[in-house]
Amino acid sequence: MSGPVVRIWRATIARGDIDDWVATYRARVLPDMRRVEGFRGVRFLVDRTGDPCAVTVLTTFDDMDAVRRFAGDDPGRTVLPDFMARFFPSYDARATFHEQVLAEAAA
Repeated sequence: MSGPVVRIWRATIARGDIDDWVATYRARVLPDMRRVEGFRGVRFLVDRTGDPCAVTVLTTFDDMDAVRRFAGDDPGRTVLPDFMARFFPSYDARATFHEQVLAEAAA
């Protein structure tokens, strides 16, 4: 992959837990993520159609080396601290990787 790498991970979450999950992530996970060399950012997407809701987490890194600094030798493994796992009744055991070939912001 020559462009930035987007690591995609999916899970489910109870609708009533979304705000606490986001707050916990911001307070307890994001500060550590910002210290990972090559971390570019994260996006949380939630489909509130059902309950539990479908969650997609998009984490962007400079390259696969940066992903390994985050996830270790097995970059596809789920990285989920115990204090975060309680939010997800189900989740993917592995993440997928995608090369970002375009990112445009509104003018």
